[in-house]
Amino acid sequence: MPDRTSHRLRFVALTGVLIPGLLLGTMGILGPADVLAQSTSTSGACTAFGAPSGPSKELSVADIATQVEPAIVTIVTPQQSGQGIDEAQSPQGDENLPLGVGSGFIVDQDGHVVTNAHVVAGAKDLTVTLSDGTDVPATVVGKDDLLDVALLKLNLPAGTSVPGVVAFGDSSQLRPGDSVVAIGTALDTFPNTVSEGTVNGMHRSLGGSYPLSAMIQNDAEIWQGDAGGPLLNLQGDVIGVNTTGIGSGMMGTDTSPASMGFAVESNVACTAAADLLADGHIVWPYLGIQAESTRQGDTVADVVADGPSAQAGLQTGDVITALDGQTIDGMHTLLDRLYGHKPGDVVELTVERNGTTTSMPVTLGERPAVTQ
Repeated sequence: MPDRTSHRLRFVALTGVLIPGLLLGTMGILGPADVLAQSTSTSGACTAFGAPSGPSKELSVADIATQVEPAIVTIVTPQQSGQGIDEAQSPQGDENLPLGVGSGFIVDQDGHVVTNAHVVAGAKDLTVTLSDGTDVPATVVGKDDLLDVALLKLNLPAGTSVPGVVAFGDSSQLRPGDSVVAIGTALDTFPNTVSEGTVNGMHRSLGGSYPLSAMIQNDAEIWQGDAGGPLLNLQGDVIGVNTTGIGSGMMGTDTSPASMGFAVESNVACTAAADLLADGHIVWPYLGIQAESTRQGDTVADVVADGPSAQAGLQTGDVITALDGQTIDGMHTLLDRLYGHKPGDVVELTVERNGTTTSMPVTLGERPAVTQ
């Protein structure tokens, strides 16, 4: 770990609301290994909200901004006292009310908006500001705190059309070194702020109480207020949802952008949004353990009493090295290998215990609701 007396890392509070438990980890990340049945190698663009542009001539950053800006929105949510970093004047009265500010983007003609779940965490009232400055009320269709994806619905006046729509692209085609463009409401104040950068890495994982994986690491400037906004390829398609970043200095005490940003891959975010539109929530399979991911496998740190793994005989200290014959290591965790499974499925865990390797069938349960 870095010497904290000489190197101070922070996650930028991109919305003015911090994500509980979200910390930068090393190769050993301690977090619930059952929390996310999420793919880090999802192939093929999600077309639930329309087809991407597909192979085409690359656009300039200015042309991309012109093309997509009408679909970019600012989301303002009244927060619980103490949740927000900045306090703004309440539009309903004279007293100051903490406001959370984030970004989002319109994905269809029905007025559905994709953003981060933490942008709208705990919100009862939502105001979405369109690119022309018009304020529109909105409701939360559904959100998934584990993926940090939310879907909103604009309550537009009858006969009013959305100002623009942006399409999801295929994040499985993205490579380190590709150019990307980020757009959002910088510093909670400046809508449609455009920055450009390069993809530094794919399929990154961030540890903490609720680990996030399938993240795109990039160096486009990400500011407080940019969370939930799109990360775009040079065709102007969304290939990520900007979620958090790492910068220097104390958390939330300066106005510097993050020097390293992370975005949820678009194939994951789009599929999640489609599930939220259909059902209002996402059902995840559940192992019922906490585990630390290493190069050798996932070491079980805790087993939930009466959970699926406890019933199968898994114990603290066991090292899970494979799931259904697929290796688990520093690049492929249980979170990744669970992708495609559902509650009720039986998976075969390869477990090392006291120098002995054994196979252990586990019937997956349904993960209890988790809120941030």
